[in-house]
Amino acid sequence: MRNFASAFAAVTLKSCSIFLQRTFPRILQVHYRTSGAIVAFAMNEASSVTLNGVEVRSPSLLLISGSALCDVVEPRANLIAFVSFHAPDDRGWPLLENSAQSIGVDPLAFQALQSVTRDILLLASNHHEQFPLAVDAMEESILEAIDNIFGANGWTLAAPRPILCGYLGLVRKLDELLAQDAESVVYSSDIAGQLGVSVRTVHNAVVAIRGMSLHRYARLRRLWNVRNQLLAGPTTTRIKVVAFANGFWHMGEFAQHYRTAFGETPQQTQQRRH
Repeated sequence: MRNFASAFAAVTLKSCSIFLQRTFPRILQVHYRTSGAIVAFAMNEASSVTLNGVEVRSPSLLLISGSALCDVVEPRANLIAFVSFHAPDDRGWPLLENSAQSIGVDPLAFQALQSVTRDILLLASNHHEQFPLAVDAMEESILEAIDNIFGANGWTLAAPRPILCGYLGLVRKLDELLAQDAESVVYSSDIAGQLGVSVRTVHNAVVAIRGMSLHRYARLRRLWNVRNQLLAGPTTTRIKVVAFANGFWHMGEFAQHYRTAFGETPQQTQQRRH
């Protein structure tokens, strides 16, 4: 939360739209839905993203079709472009119904796609009076860049390991369990018992999909519970009571973890509520 910053821009062409997003360190589950196709790719050189437990290595594209649920971990800020096409029919792209595929691509073709996307955004920002005259040509340019990527033999489909598919399902069940029991503390042995696996298996699944240990992930969820309760509750709410209710018995460690996660003390959070 410290030095938090994000930005979003959108440009609409004839039958597609370009979205540029500067993100922030985050863990999220996103449900993409499209009647056509979405092509997503990094616009910065040192991007860092893990998708469904698989590290997305540059240069690569995320190709989305239909309805696709994705678990994403971004350990640091990224600059990402999304190009949403209404109906990219008969172009020979490797579309798979209701999927989000990570596809490794040729570096030069990838740089060409980044370049044309950047130029379209710059024209829209700096020469908006000329923009309507060039909409058709710009759209053809971005389609050509993607066609060149998939028309060559330099792209590869990243196939997820079977064990990751099992881990992904397990972590999603874990999230449902933690959401249902948000007002109570759920411990590792209880979690494993309710999921019908060992504590070690749950730990391995969380490390693979979320990039951190089970204990750290559960603690992060509990810290968010404390924060939400402090923001939603009356100003007379005692921080110590809320911390204990969420399983934090050592107040010194709790204060340290809270400040590390949110860049402020629990007292400052409560003052903002006031």
